[in-house]
Amino acid sequence: MSVFDSIAPPPDALAEFVVEWRGASPEVRLAAIRGALRRHGLEIPTLPFYEIQLFGLTATGRDEAEAAQNWMEAAIRLCPFD
Repeated sequence: MSVFDSIAPPPDALAEFVVEWRGASPEVRLAAIRGALRRHGLEIPTLPFYEIQLFGLTATGRDEAEAAQNWMEAAIRLCPFD
């Protein structure tokens, strides 16, 4: 097992994250995304956009909150649960 294998999230991590946080308020989602970023992702605060890379999914926005909202919307589209 390589170092990268030990830090990479499992393949179903995106779906598990969506199930847990999709019904939360935007503020709570942002806090959850921040926590997941510290453990598994990458955030790039560059001008003119803010980029979030988490669980193999990338999204951008004008600021952290918009990037997080865009990331969650994209994650929900990839993991449609009813």
